[in-house]
Amino acid sequence: MKRVLNINVGVLGHVDSGKTSLVAALSTQLSTAALDKHPQSKERGITLDLGFSAFTVPLPPHLSHLPYDELQFTLVDCPGHASLIRTIIGGVQIIDMMVLVVDVTKGLQTQTAECLVVGEVATSRMVVALNKVDLLQPEQERPKAVRRAIKRLGATFAMTKFAGVTMIPVSAKPAGQPGAAALGLDDLRAALVGLVPPAPRAVSGPFLFAIDHCFPIKGQGSVLTGTVLQGSVSVNDPLELPVLKLTRPVRSIQMFRSPVQRAVQGDRVGICVTQLDAGLLERGLACAPGTVPTFRGAVAAVEKIRFYAGRVPSRARFHVSVGHSTVMAGLTFFGTPDGAGLPRAAALAASIANLAAMAAQGTPMAFDAARDYLYQDELYGLEGRPQAAGPQPGQPAKQPAAGEGGSEAEAEGEGEEDRHFGPQWVLLQFDQAVTAPRDALVIGAKFDADIHGEACRLAFYGRLVRLVDPSRPEELATLRLFKLKSRSGVIERLQPDGATAIVRGLIKKESDVAVFAGLKVFTGRGEEGVIEGSFGKSGKLKVHFQNGLAAEGRSAEDNVVTLRCKRYIFDPNAKKVLRQ
Repeated sequence: MKRVLNINVGVLGHVDSGKTSLVAALSTQLSTAALDKHPQSKERGITLDLGFSAFTVPLPPHLSHLPYDELQFTLVDCPGHASLIRTIIGGVQIIDMMVLVVDVTKGLQTQTAECLVVGEVATSRMVVALNKVDLLQPEQERPKAVRRAIKRLGATFAMTKFAGVTMIPVSAKPAGQPGAAALGLDDLRAALVGLVPPAPRAVSGPFLFAIDHCFPIKGQGSVLTGTVLQGSVSVNDPLELPVLKLTRPVRSIQMFRSPVQRAVQGDRVGICVTQLDAGLLERGLACAPGTVPTFRGAVAAVEKIRFYAGRVPSRARFHVSVGHSTVMAGLTFFGTPDGAGLPRAAALAASIANLAAMAAQGTPMAFDAARDYLYQDELYGLEGRPQAAGPQPGQPAKQPAAGEGGSEAEAEGEGEEDRHFGPQWVLLQFDQAVTAPRDALVIGAKFDADIHGEACRLAFYGRLVRLVDPSRPEELATLRLFKLKSRSGVIERLQPDGATAIVRGLIKKESDVAVFAGLKVFTGRGEEGVIEGSFGKSGKLKVHFQNGLAAEGRSAEDNVVTLRCKRYIFDPNAKKVLRQ
């Protein structure tokens, strides 16, 4: 039996760009779900679901050292209509590379751009098929028109990680005639072959299988068709369907109707199991028993998608696609304070490295649950992350107005928060349980936005790094997310000992002084003091300065006293205990 190296190629583009026609022209093997066989697809004339087909080529010289006899490309035909972006997201999670189909007569359209964004998230290997070049008339001017289109599109791709991408002029169905010979397909195949990396497939790790269709075969069982994402499976191995909480043995395996005994990462196969109602499952995951969890909350390392024009604020609710589920989730963003002490350039470099690692389907920056993280009002884009702001220890703060003060519950008010420009994370609290691998790809979007609009709806992406149960307050409390609080008061007078000052305006009269006892404050000169307790009943405080205070030559700014402390947002004692 021939040993086949399978490469999964996502074919994406705007509706009516000719994706399915191109797939039909390239393919020599069709699966049960190929070329818009869905009845509604035929009725509406558009792709509604993922389609799968394949073609094979001889093993090229740069892959001759690998243990295979031929190279197979499985084409994943993704819908192009805006309303089906969730299906597209499900499709790109299984691909190794991508063909972006562009109607050369129309250029980049709204859904082309969204497909490009999804491609940036899913893969680093792409080729562009400039389809319908036969419509560029007159024919003698066609090469010049193609060069102009490539130059124009190249300027857009230069703003993405696909700068310098190969663009191949093709025509899948010249003049709309089914019998006409397609143009440019040999060049497109050659470009795909050139993108195949010479590294062998990694077969390690527990088995993980993305199911895209499930159907019964009388007398045999139910067939799960899909793509092996990780590990391997053999006939008779146990297979878990985690959404259904069922485990069944593998009865047989086929690769494009040819029986095989084993499937490994990257293979497109059908797996037959018995005693399964095919109607219970359409799309989802199968795995080695006990390896894919179901959960209601998670922490993910994330980056904002540069083409999303709006804000992505904490406490907002977005559609979040994880695994093969898309559900609503509440968002809480956080990051490393001041870039974890890194210089700004180093922190930005860390963010870029984190983004690149996730885009390559690698492991994002490690999440250390034992350290403190700064709450963020929103997810920052890579280009515009603000630097640290707000009064720092030893720096003057704005002098409060007479009687100004905050409440104990608000940690005596909130000054300007430090801002973040390093790696970022989000706490996701899902409306319903989702089933996905522990390191699954995450894409956040505003799918309730106008599908006919021109704005990109995809807002952020990343990978899961930790699962949490948001229904358990004690588990949320292990996430050390804090808000940095800042409040200012004024030295009213200095006691005769030269080291104790009476400070007004730092807290309200009704506040519990015990909450603030022992916390450090700083004067406008940078002198460090410690709050000892109350002075009278009007909200004034006694603050002790171990090294004393110079009484002479003090300006109004020198006498401003600033308190900066942390309040942990998930700590059940957050309103009673402040930390520095």
